[in-house]
Amino acid sequence: MERISFEKLTLPNGLQVLLHQDRSLPVVSVNVWYHVGSKDEEPGRTGLAHLFEHLMFEGSKHHNSSYFEPLQQVGASLNGSTNTDRTNYWENVPSNYLELALWLEADRMGFLLDALDQRRLDIQRDVVKNERRQSYENRPYGLASIDLRAATYPSPHPYHWPVIGLMEDLDAADLEDAHAFYRRYYVPSNASLAIAGDFETAVARGLVERYFADLPPGEVSPNQAPMESPLQGSIGLTLYDRVTLPRCYLVWPSVPRFHRDEAALSVLASILGDGKSSRLHQRLVYEGRMAQSVNAYSGTAELAGDFGVDATVAVGQDPDEVAEEAWSVIETLRLGPPTEEEMARAKNRIEWSHVRQMANVGGFGGRANRLNAFNVFAGDPDLVNTDIDRFLAVRADDVWKVANEYLNDRQVRLMVLPEPAQPRATEVLDRSVQPSPGGAPSFTPPVVQRARLANGLEVMVVEKRGIPAVALGVFLPTGAAADPDALPGLASMTGSMLQEGTESRSSRQIAGEIEFIGSQLSVQTAREQTSLSMSMLTREWPRALDLVADLLQHPTFPDDELARVRTRRLAELQRMRDDPTALAGRESTALLYGKDSAYGHPISGTEESVQVMTRDEIRGHFQGNFGPLGAVLAVVGDVSLEAAVELAEKSLGAWVEAQPQEDGRRIEDGPRLDTTTIYLLDKPGAAQSVIRAGLLGVPRDHADYFPLIVLDHLFGGQFTARLNMNLRQDKGYSYGYRSWIDWHRGSSLLMAGGSVETAVTAPAVTETLREFEAIGGGLPVTQEEFQAAKAALLRHFPATFETPWQVLGSLGPMIQFGLPDDYLATYPANVESVSLADVRRVADERVDHHRLTVLVVGDRSAVEPQLRDLGLPLVTLESEGRVTAADRGRSSKPRRKTASN
Repeated sequence: MERISFEKLTLPNGLQVLLHQDRSLPVVSVNVWYHVGSKDEEPGRTGLAHLFEHLMFEGSKHHNSSYFEPLQQVGASLNGSTNTDRTNYWENVPSNYLELALWLEADRMGFLLDALDQRRLDIQRDVVKNERRQSYENRPYGLASIDLRAATYPSPHPYHWPVIGLMEDLDAADLEDAHAFYRRYYVPSNASLAIAGDFETAVARGLVERYFADLPPGEVSPNQAPMESPLQGSIGLTLYDRVTLPRCYLVWPSVPRFHRDEAALSVLASILGDGKSSRLHQRLVYEGRMAQSVNAYSGTAELAGDFGVDATVAVGQDPDEVAEEAWSVIETLRLGPPTEEEMARAKNRIEWSHVRQMANVGGFGGRANRLNAFNVFAGDPDLVNTDIDRFLAVRADDVWKVANEYLNDRQVRLMVLPEPAQPRATEVLDRSVQPSPGGAPSFTPPVVQRARLANGLEVMVVEKRGIPAVALGVFLPTGAAADPDALPGLASMTGSMLQEGTESRSSRQIAGEIEFIGSQLSVQTAREQTSLSMSMLTREWPRALDLVADLLQHPTFPDDELARVRTRRLAELQRMRDDPTALAGRESTALLYGKDSAYGHPISGTEESVQVMTRDEIRGHFQGNFGPLGAVLAVVGDVSLEAAVELAEKSLGAWVEAQPQEDGRRIEDGPRLDTTTIYLLDKPGAAQSVIRAGLLGVPRDHADYFPLIVLDHLFGGQFTARLNMNLRQDKGYSYGYRSWIDWHRGSSLLMAGGSVETAVTAPAVTETLREFEAIGGGLPVTQEEFQAAKAALLRHFPATFETPWQVLGSLGPMIQFGLPDDYLATYPANVESVSLADVRRVADERVDHHRLTVLVVGDRSAVEPQLRDLGLPLVTLESEGRVTAADRGRSSKPRRKTASN
């Protein structure tokens, strides 16, 4: 891989600046790290670092409103994150808006306290508490990480408490706590700024000096020295959670970042638990069928680290026996070093992960972030080029050594069990003036090249040079809509079985080959399309294509593998009952389209259908739907059309056409309600309610497509959209509230929703309905909203082509909907042609706020009284979406009528 070049400078106030130029796309990333995390908090005031991450987006002296507003209006992506050791903020912006990003970052670095008041603190505190409920308390196994951290790092270790903080500490934090935290840590001398992408170095250097040089440096906080976990001996814990399957965790204290053993521990984790050919997966999942899934990781941080294994126990298996079997696998690595093949596979996967990160200039794992990471934690940003070498240099004996040194009796063992049925400047600078953009950069979307093989298979290639990576996908014009009425989930099960054996490869060999080249195979079954995709180092792509071709032409669907996959699928369907978000996704679609329809039935099937599926039925579905006619091989990256066609001819030229069977389910619009109706699916003890409100719409090829995507963007498609600004920013009900459109050839589905605190379920439903009414005409789209949404879509467009896998993701819909080759080139003009009148018209015609289907998944005992007080028809549902006996005979049961467009 090419060397990452950069320039480093340090301002007089201590701010360190890293400049990395990449002019391949008109995009630039601004990435700021503050060397502060949860380890820097005091007991009794935990969660401040993460709370401050939220507060930093709320406004500062010279831009006293949300930071999402000006950035998303120009098409930027932005986010932030907090861990034990650092807090980071980043923006990926069109390159002519670099000054805007720097102006905003400098203002919150120097002038945040001028705008931070009690109201903002209170709202963001509520948002963070909802985030904790959503990410931990209302998520299956979510609380395990909190208990594990506390046990692995006993007090007084600063990793003892969770990064998100304790609820009582969040409640206790006051405005002065926040001000003091900012004054101590959010200063230039404690920060590192990286700029990566399309810019002139002299211009960027000048802008940095203009906006940051006169900020006061603040006191330099001394770095904490590495601190080993004080854990002594073994600890056993049991946690009861609202889950179907038990899960066991084994965690050992290990080493901090950049320790001499860090690389060997990473290779050890890969050999033990990374992928289907790993030792733990083979023993516990594939051979013993004791576990539903298993993972291993090596996590290193600034002060200390930990190594962990977790296994989700299969139905009917004993958690203690699974834990003991996992330990016995680990013991085999303590007795002797791994094989050379295992070492090569692990290193290939680590190298591929490195290349994937380096493909992006920005975001959480891109080059700007990596430069800051090495600068802050090691004082040497050039490690971005060389740090991978120590991982690739690990020897088998090194892995054997660390397995013996660290994986011992000094451990935490946690069992998560299903709970009983009961709840639980140098110039005078006017910082108040928002900078105007530079000259608009030019951008030409990638060119699609096509060829066709003699058997009808299309080959689509987009050349993208610069990194040694290729993404490939085979897209077939069939999906879950082809499921027979009696066998929902057949298409999905067929896709899952493709990688379980061919005429020349066993399931183990397939998994081993994929993981040896450092890749993963993704088989996706959607309603109208099935895809097999991989991304890999350029040198490995011929091998990857040969493997995918074998799966598509010679699958054998072995009976023993089918039994294993069936057991796994049944357990997954049972586990769905534990996850309110997954339940909401399944049942909302079923309510809108009809639970037996092409677009409404469960893609993964039901427990009843999966139980009775036979090998012959799977083979029949394959033979009737998988063939070259209508299929497309798409290849993106470091490859030419000629090379792709040559390899495709060798691998897929003999692929024979499918033998069509009887048609699947009818593709048609589902029924609509006479009036807005609320459906309540009971999830006893849920810490939050998950809300979904939606309606059906026009198909993808309708002339209103572009006005609708503009409407959706300003309604709920970004942070500053109407829904999120109301339910998160103004009310503090939710961690995030959004809308989206699922497009199909037959119709579309407009959905809005999010997770809210149980106590405000009814008010959140009310606000959701009000927003639908407002967008549908009660509060028409304004000129300002309209222009901002269009501009955001257009300015963000170039950033969607940064990596080969992003480009491949753009080709999938083009293939599914038969869009022309110039679709990407004409996309900006099509968005630009949308008028305000168009958006208002589709809002009026397509958003029927009088007939919404609203689903609430939550604790019925807590939310039903609230919801009945709203005066709307309310239907209560059981876990599988069936109407409860109490509501089957209600006179208020909603009537349905056939939809029409």
